[in-house]
Amino acid sequence: MRQVDVAVVGGGPAGIAAAIASAEIGASTILIDEHANIGGQLRWRIGLTLKDTGGLDVEPGPGLVVADALAGRLSQFDNLTILTGTVAWGLFDDNVIGISNDSEADEIKPDSVILATGSTDIALPFPGWTLPGVMTARAAQTFMHVHRVLPGRTWVILGDGEEADELQGDLERAGVDVIARSANPDDIRASGTNRLTHVEIGADVYEADALAIALGRQPDAELALHAQAKSAFVSDLGGFTVHRDESGRTSEPGVFIAGDAAGIGSLGEVIAEGRLAGLSAAGASATSLDAARKTLEEISSDRRKNAIANLWTIGTGV
Repeated sequence: MRQVDVAVVGGGPAGIAAAIASAEIGASTILIDEHANIGGQLRWRIGLTLKDTGGLDVEPGPGLVVADALAGRLSQFDNLTILTGTVAWGLFDDNVIGISNDSEADEIKPDSVILATGSTDIALPFPGWTLPGVMTARAAQTFMHVHRVLPGRTWVILGDGEEADELQGDLERAGVDVIARSANPDDIRASGTNRLTHVEIGADVYEADALAIALGRQPDAELALHAQAKSAFVSDLGGFTVHRDESGRTSEPGVFIAGDAAGIGSLGEVIAEGRLAGLSAAGASATSLDAARKTLEEISSDRRKNAIANLWTIGTGV
């Protein structure tokens, strides 16, 4: 079992910001991510541009460029260990984290753990939704932007929000056809033998080899719920959301949560939240915490601030 001051689960923007903040003030820190490279949405959302750094010492710019710059920044800390290709599969009593990779399993015992596990796509079932060729928006973007694979040539998109618009732009830049979009899962039906070949939207039938579900994102708070942190359903934050204060402290001692895992937010917001959680978990000075809170206050939208405040006063949650 490894002993460490702070463990950060999730190597996306919030987790990176948390790990850097913790390491900067001298805390022994471990950053755990299941992917081969850290960066999270900075790598698979090709059109994402960092405009507001949330207090993080990095130049604004395209997401992929920022991800590479942050990877270099992380490598400069002697007190920071990065575990990529590693899954954190459980959070147990005394904040013990179960981890595993292709070759071994281990446990980490941090004084504090920061959960920056991001979000998952919302996927509602409809006839034919399990056919090969049907995927979430994130899966489609990961195929294209991480693995450089185009998983279809003729697309239908289920969804009418920002995620659907972003995906359509990515697909069109890749030179493929988006032949139809539908906002209602009740109106759609996918069919084919062994793979997707047709999509019905109401009375219309389209020949298609790919269908993307782009209905929005929801917090991925499974580890926090495993640790029995209190939660409640808050639609403005994306769904079931863990109770936490402005610094990311949950109802469980030593457990923090930040970024999209704590409620879907903008890139600047999740970075500022991650940085504040990292400073809090590592025991930063009051001056540093006040400065980080001020940055977060300036970046956060009123809708997000009100949703978080209401969440904290809901009560015992579920």
